[in-house]
Amino acid sequence: MDHSNYPENPKRTEGKPPDSTVAVLEVVEIDLEIEDREELMGFSVVVDERFHETLRARIGVSEEMHLFEHGHDQPLSCPPHGRKAIRLVGHRCPVVMLEVRYEHRTIEHRFAPSETVFKALQWAVGKKGFNLDPVAAAKANLILPGADAPLPREAALGKFVKHGHCTLVVDLTLKDFSNG
Repeated sequence: MDHSNYPENPKRTEGKPPDSTVAVLEVVEIDLEIEDREELMGFSVVVDERFHETLRARIGVSEEMHLFEHGHDQPLSCPPHGRKAIRLVGHRCPVVMLEVRYEHRTIEHRFAPSETVFKALQWAVGKKGFNLDPVAAAKANLILPGADAPLPREAALGKFVKHGHCTLVVDLTLKDFSNG
């Protein structure tokens, strides 16, 4: 006879609080984009006091590599507690100098390498940039000099910085790319 439904059965754990002496490991899924690597890396890391050391050892980079959360302007300072997944950008430059050229003018602004092309575009068409009217700003794109397609808006700026440099030069264009 099966006695698993009786409360006195020591093997029965359903409905009981978890044992507080058992440590629960917090694990986060990492998607990591490193400046000189084409492929996005994906792996899991335990979130603890050695998070940064473990992460650096896992990807094989030194302390000179700055780790940012994608789209954020400050390096990742503490482990991402309470998160199931995080997208990171690793770059040797703590800051990227973005030079945007438009109509015989060039303006510069400092961005974290993890900031998105979209955020840089917003700055370039805004009041602190070229101050384009809303109609022109809606058509605007950033493009590498000599390229035939705009930069993907969700991409991190650091992805387009040439190795050995911390400056990115782009052109602001109002060309329509929607029809290929």
